[in-house]
Amino acid sequence: MNQKERRAARGLQIVAVCCCFCLLAVGAGVTYRAMDREKAGGGEILQKEQPVTAVQSKTIEIAQAEQQGEAEKTKEIKEAKEAKATKAQPARKSEQPVFAAPLEGKTKVVLAYSTDHAIYDPTLEQYRTNASVSLSAKKGTEVKAAADGVVKEVKKDAQAGNLVRIAHGEDWLTTYGQLADAVAVKEGESVKQGQRIGTVAAPTKYGVALGEHLIFAMEKNGEPQNPMEKMKTAE
Repeated sequence: MNQKERRAARGLQIVAVCCCFCLLAVGAGVTYRAMDREKAGGGEILQKEQPVTAVQSKTIEIAQAEQQGEAEKTKEIKEAKEAKATKAQPARKSEQPVFAAPLEGKTKVVLAYSTDHAIYDPTLEQYRTNASVSLSAKKGTEVKAAADGVVKEVKKDAQAGNLVRIAHGEDWLTTYGQLADAVAVKEGESVKQGQRIGTVAAPTKYGVALGEHLIFAMEKNGEPQNPMEKMKTAE
């Protein structure tokens, strides 16, 4: 082989070697990119599918319980403060209404109020206590509300006949008995002091010996009160 042929052969060898290196470089690049994509894809899957461990779940439950406990504790403290503030406030005293006489003019007491000792009842012909006062009045005499209030009850009673009860605020109650059938008010009705609520009727058999009269009673918080001490009704 002459010198010219040797040079040509060497040139082909160099070209072949360069091509091999190029192919190796391209293959390495493809392999690297594939590995990089696989790694990235696997990381996303791992991130999405990673489960919550038992330790993490327990930690979350503890945190939630602590928050709930703090909320309940705060609520208890607030309620205790409110209760203390309410207890510290002085009790409101109920004012006594200004009572007027249910009958006009001066009237006579035919059966007195007496709850601490027994008095004689001429109709029953025995001694007994009496939580009301009986005021002499002719049949047909107008009976008026002793103070502003609301009619709590209208009913017929065997002993007191037709009666009306009027509430004066939350504490006071007045009762008017031995009324005629034509009662002028009804339950739930608001009345003013001096308003006509009915008229005196003939007495029932339980009070016939007293003559025609009005039964008048007064209570405070369910306890009987002496009407004669709360107003000027009769001598």
